[in-house]
Amino acid sequence: MKHLPNMITSTRFIFAALLLFTVPLSVMFWFFYGLAAATDLIDGPIARKLKASTNFGSALDTTADIFFLICIMVCVFPILEITAQSYVLIGSVFLLKIISLSYAYIKFKTIVSYHTCMIKFLALFIFTFPFWILFLDVNLIVLVLAILQNIAYVEELLITRKSERPDANIKSVFSGLKG
Repeated sequence: MKHLPNMITSTRFIFAALLLFTVPLSVMFWFFYGLAAATDLIDGPIARKLKASTNFGSALDTTADIFFLICIMVCVFPILEITAQSYVLIGSVFLLKIISLSYAYIKFKTIVSYHTCMIKFLALFIFTFPFWILFLDVNLIVLVLAILQNIAYVEELLITRKSERPDANIKSVFSGLKG
């Protein structure tokens, strides 16, 4: 039972990959999208309930989230009118996340991906991106998400800097840190 959360997380890779074989925003797209999103919603609570939370599970979850997001982008972006500025903003988000992960790895010798309140809040908006594009200008959505994500990743950098040991479940830079 202790491996159940990681098995659930691993299925996100499959459902995300299947998005690449669907027509963007079609019924099959939404079906696989919903299954992938559901795995993200349930893996963490199940891990906590089973007392099976691990740094590996946290890193696997983050990797699955990034893969899911990339698959969404590959599937949906070709049908959108995205400006060069938006692509630069998206690139800045990925770059800052890589910097955050690298800094934590250098400091702690392990991959640490924080599950802060800000990251959890943003996950809702990131994973509902395909819904937002039905109603709002895609470039405005990218701008807002990029600003908020970059703030979240700066918070991760500050947490790593102030932390004495890795704690993926820290709630914010203001909670329980020494220094």
